[in-house]
Amino acid sequence: RLSLSQHHLFIAEERHKMSHQIVGVILVCLHVTASEEGIQILQSPTQVWRTPGQTAQLDCSLSKKEWSIVWYKEQQSGRLQWIYQSSRFATSRGKYSSKVDITANKFSLNISNVQRNDSGVYYCGLSASVYVQPNVGNRTRLIVTDAAEPSLSILVPSTLEDAEHPPVIPLLCLLSDFTPPWSAVLWDTGEQVSEGQMDAGAIDGNGVFSVWSLTTIPSETWNQETTCTCTAKESSMGRSISATVSTETERRDAGHCGIVLYTGLPCIFILLLIQLLILLWRKCPIRGRAVQRPNEIPMRQIPQTEYATVTYKNRNAPR
Repeated sequence: RLSLSQHHLFIAEERHKMSHQIVGVILVCLHVTASEEGIQILQSPTQVWRTPGQTAQLDCSLSKKEWSIVWYKEQQSGRLQWIYQSSRFATSRGKYSSKVDITANKFSLNISNVQRNDSGVYYCGLSASVYVQPNVGNRTRLIVTDAAEPSLSILVPSTLEDAEHPPVIPLLCLLSDFTPPWSAVLWDTGEQVSEGQMDAGAIDGNGVFSVWSLTTIPSETWNQETTCTCTAKESSMGRSISATVSTETERRDAGHCGIVLYTGLPCIFILLLIQLLILLWRKCPIRGRAVQRPNEIPMRQIPQTEYATVTYKNRNAPR
């Protein structure tokens, strides 16, 4: 048995050991976090274009030696979905495989037989099971398309004819489903030709890549008979496609909408009223045309009488 003093000494030693263990864990976490912050992750290329059926390679380089990294694909909601872990001894997983160069600290993700639904933004990062707050690279965007010619359209603000316009009218030109040669978008507002302000682009849920080009024109110019043209040009073969919008067309369309609104609704009301009268006429019988049918008796309930020839013999008759 331990004496009371020995018992207290034993408890003190155990507490001392536990405090050293806790301090050690904290130091390890701080070391891991510090090491993580010192690792730089660089992805290349920034953008990859492929046609369906080809193979896409995404590269990820680290500033320090690591044995594995994780690949993510960004969802439409903005969340990152785990798709693959690259390491020296990793095996293929579906269409995903990896190529690792440990000496160069380089990890490559290969996506075979790419399709439109593979289009998206990909990130490489450090494993969450090793680092407290894993960081990711600068992203690589994969665009898969086989479109021979892009789609081009212009969007204008929708306002009523008598509404007051803002000082400037914004116009948006949407260029979608295109390949790299179709890059330049030019605006012709009748007064000048400019490139406008172009965004970085985005990929929708169907894997279609689109970019916006924005330009503005003064309200005074928009109120006049103005024609605005958006043109996309292909640098390799010199082809171009255009979309045009005119203020006269917009006013005429607005006038047509007003005509439909003021003349179409009464016509619809009259048609509904006619249908209602027809239904009421069918349900109400006309006087003098009602015919009362006699009570019909089924054939099996009609009494049947059978007649037969009877031979009568008179006993008083002479023989």
